[in-house]
Amino acid sequence: MKMVNAKLFAIKYKLLQMLTKSLDSDKDAIKEGAKITFNDFANIKVVECTKKSYTKEAQAMLDKYAKENGLEKVETKYLRVEIDHIDTIAEETANKILLELEDSNDKLIKRVASKVASKG
Repeated sequence: MKMVNAKLFAIKYKLLQMLTKSLDSDKDAIKEGAKITFNDFANIKVVECTKKSYTKEAQAMLDKYAKENGLEKVETKYLRVEIDHIDTIAEETANKILLELEDSNDKLIKRVASKVASKG
């Protein structure tokens, strides 16, 4: 049976929350035209997308009556940030960080956290 370190799980969970918030903020900035640096590291672009959905009023009736009443979906346009052609250095670095944390003891985690905190 696999064992899970609750302390490390909690740290990864909080990191995921913080990284998700940071990525969402970066995506919003990119959508608003922010300058992107280190362009040779990854291809980041904004893609205009369209999705269709029923209005709130129509959605309430959808399950039973949509086809019978001829309700149509409305088109919604939105922007999505795509990233591809990520340099292998980024993936290798992320993998090393995660493996180092997963294979470490509490002393190493404390040292890493202390170094990261002192850099911020």
